[in-house]
Amino acid sequence: MREYKNFKEIDRDLKLLKLQKEIDKEKVLLSYNQTKESLSPKRILKDAADSVLKNRYVLKGATSVLGFIGDKFK
Repeated sequence: MREYKNFKEIDRDLKLLKLQKEIDKEKVLLSYNQTKESLSPKRILKDAADSVLKNRYVLKGATSVLGFIGDKFK
């Protein structure tokens, strides 16, 4: 526990704590809004569509490469 020598030190620490409380509150609100946005139906559908398209191109590319490698060993 900290020992204070005067009221000025106490006031300073109280101001710092108040500012830290405001910062923490803003962080929570920001996190809440980001989570809310990421869980919206529109965002979920967009992310799912992006994932399907990426997997489609990866699968197509891998099939082409594997087919090309397989042709070399025939």
